[in-house]
Amino acid sequence: MQRQAQIDARHAEAEARARPLIAHVIYGLKTGGLENGLVNLINHMPAERYRHAIVCITDYSDFRLRIRQTGVECYALHKPPGKVPGFYVKIWRLLRQLRPHIVHTRNLTALAVQVPAMFAGAPIRIHSEHGRDMIDLDGSNVRYQRVRRLIRPFVHQYIALSRDLERYLGDRIGVPPERLAQIYNGVDTELFKPAVPVVRRYRSRALPGWTL
Repeated sequence: MQRQAQIDARHAEAEARARPLIAHVIYGLKTGGLENGLVNLINHMPAERYRHAIVCITDYSDFRLRIRQTGVECYALHKPPGKVPGFYVKIWRLLRQLRPHIVHTRNLTALAVQVPAMFAGAPIRIHSEHGRDMIDLDGSNVRYQRVRRLIRPFVHQYIALSRDLERYLGDRIGVPPERLAQIYNGVDTELFKPAVPVVRRYRSRALPGWTL
């Protein structure tokens, strides 16, 4: 029994090396643009190359059922609003358990997870900005800028989904150009494409010979 457990552990470790685990950290997996983009990203990434886990700071809904790739685990940490003592210890323990090769946080609400991710030993740490906060639409909130600057050393690579956010991270937060990339959200052109025009002819009984 012990020998079989050792064999299983070696197989699991070999699979982890062959397929790195990406831990996607978001506020919550519910209906939304960011969440839809994450689901599409997972669905379109080659399953034979990467594994995925979604860590929700709050909770997830049935929206997770849109994920078509098998084996994607969702974790809900149920953090209430405000400061919660011990929360980041909790997420550190989860990341230590998952041992992801990449930790990818999204937006300000998940940015601070970069710190426990570093202490958990995540070798690659990515943060992306998907849009503005409702109470900071122009990016002028000084407190938010300070938080972002404070955590900047813990992030290996930044991704901005717009040119405006790229300029904000570079000019206001001081992210070096070599650690900052701007990538637009992709569109599935197989699903969203111009419809084939269909011309139908209708004959009116009231106006013989009239067609539309």
